[in-house]
Amino acid sequence: MSPRPPAASPPPEPVVVDRFGAFRRTLEQRFPSDSSSGSVPGAPSSWVSGALSGVQAFLFSLAVMLVPAVAIAVAGAAQAGDQPTPWGGALGTASGVWLLAHGVPFVTGPATLTLVPLGLSAVAVFGAFASARRTMRSTWPALVAGVLAYTVGVCFVALVAGAGEVSQVVAALGGGLLVGALGLGAGVLTRPDAGHLRRSSAALIGRLPLSLSVGLRGAFVAAALLVLTSSLLVLVWVLSGRSASRDVVAALGLDGLSGVSLAVAQLALVPDLVVWALTWLAGPGFAVGTGTHFGIEGVTSGPLPALPLLGALPGPSAGGGPGAWAPVVVVVVGVVAGLVVHRALERIAWWHVLVLAPVCGLGAGVLSGALVAFASGAAGPGRLQDVGASGTFVGLCVAALVALGCLLVLVAVRPEVHGALRRLVARRPGGAGAAADGSSAPTP
Repeated sequence: MSPRPPAASPPPEPVVVDRFGAFRRTLEQRFPSDSSSGSVPGAPSSWVSGALSGVQAFLFSLAVMLVPAVAIAVAGAAQAGDQPTPWGGALGTASGVWLLAHGVPFVTGPATLTLVPLGLSAVAVFGAFASARRTMRSTWPALVAGVLAYTVGVCFVALVAGAGEVSQVVAALGGGLLVGALGLGAGVLTRPDAGHLRRSSAALIGRLPLSLSVGLRGAFVAAALLVLTSSLLVLVWVLSGRSASRDVVAALGLDGLSGVSLAVAQLALVPDLVVWALTWLAGPGFAVGTGTHFGIEGVTSGPLPALPLLGALPGPSAGGGPGAWAPVVVVVVGVVAGLVVHRALERIAWWHVLVLAPVCGLGAGVLSGALVAFASGAAGPGRLQDVGASGTFVGLCVAALVALGCLLVLVAVRPEVHGALRRLVARRPGGAGAAADGSSAPTP
């Protein structure tokens, strides 16, 4: 009897490529020795993993600038024929722009640039976030070591690039600390094994007075909503000014290499345009060159740099009319923040409302003013020394409008305020007499 032939194996199942899942697993990949149960706060491995994460984030964000700059320099030299590749100039410019993304002034021949390209800053923050989420241990020593390593890297590049002034070194120190703390802190707090860090952070916040902690929560919500609303406004501007942007592109006559370079430069400035839109919503408006003003009351334009992105700036028709009511949007944002504050509180004293609204407004004003300060400054020589708006003035306007909206909704929905008002009316002579004869007794 012949043996039975082996059964045919079933056909292999199709492999489904989950690119998002693979990207997420890459971010969450950990060292073999990294585990929440084996982590000992203060152990040398925590410091080492934090320092390695900081160095990795520093190298990633720097490479994002250096590699494209070198590639463009090589491609430009190839198009020019036998011209030597300007390695030194490309690396110096790229490192200067990278430092500018950290708030370090970029000294060029004709001018000193101080306007921060917030798009590149966001890339640096994301690099730190991904590095911490992938390789950093979830301990406070690791986070401190990572932030210090990143800051040292920024200061080292600043010194190598020729930052001889004390203000430049201080700016490199502050920018490195800010970017490192934001990116690495967010990355390590979102790791799956960061329960201890989250609990200790919540305990630190819990030590703050209730009015302060809840008010700051509303401030963050208000600031996030302002950025979202400003982004939608920029989208409307871009769609409205697309014909002007096309005209600028056609007038430039760019080749492929120049087009790519210009597109990258414009992407780095898109967040700055969003912040300028925030100043327009808040009322003060912004400038793109000395003598220009883009605000809700009117537009005074002038010669602008040949950037297609600037074709999205509001035209003269955007000033006045319905646009003059734009600050009402900021008040509505304050109303939403007030609802968030209201939901976070079970019972308070009536006078806490007079504290919560200013805290919410001041927090949103400080965050908005900081963004405006980063997105303002000198963007070139001559008239371009005046770009953006006053962070202090815009912050005060945002604080007042958000506090007004927050106060209105808290007064309207909080029963403690209603009870205080009823007691105040009852204490008045007319109110006491009316209550006594029953002519205006409150409805149960």
